[in-house]
Amino acid sequence: MDFLINLDAQIFLLVNHLQNKFLDTLTLGTSLITEGGLLWLLTCFFILIFDRKDKKRKIILILITLLLNSWLVNIPLKLFFFRQRPFEVIEGAKVLGKIWENSSFPSGHVAASVAALLIIFYLFKLRKNWLIFFSIIFILLLGFSRIYVGMHYPSDVLGGIIIGLISVIPVIWLDKQLIFSTGKNRLHS
Repeated sequence: MDFLINLDAQIFLLVNHLQNKFLDTLTLGTSLITEGGLLWLLTCFFILIFDRKDKKRKIILILITLLLNSWLVNIPLKLFFFRQRPFEVIEGAKVLGKIWENSSFPSGHVAASVAALLIIFYLFKLRKNWLIFFSIIFILLLGFSRIYVGMHYPSDVLGGIIIGLISVIPVIWLDKQLIFSTGKNRLHS
């Protein structure tokens, strides 16, 4: 176990000390657009304006996904795993941007983004390889940025990915139950 903890800290330091102006801008911007679900709330706004089919259902399911994910990350997990952030315990850790002082594990930015992307892929039946590729790149960039700015260990990012994957399952299940039990979606707009 000590080996994994040390590896986590070493990878954190490697990424955290890559500091340069380009990466500063890229990582701060990536973290900022996902802060508080901003990117996903903007997505809901665009669905409201431009989508013609099932917009109410799509927005409700995205918001339910984000709420469930936020609750899961911030109530049971961050309280149970209360882990100090790397900048609090690793000497020489560099901090960039907003300083979060709650628990480090898991990364809420990453968990919410994975969950939001998955529910969007589900709702819009997106199966394009290029879109999947760019979504994976976005999640990897977001995870990298959370380490780079000093807020998370790599294991926090991995935990966020797993929580994001898990938290979307009950929302999709609920949506399918509503669709199949009525023959049509009850949230249909």
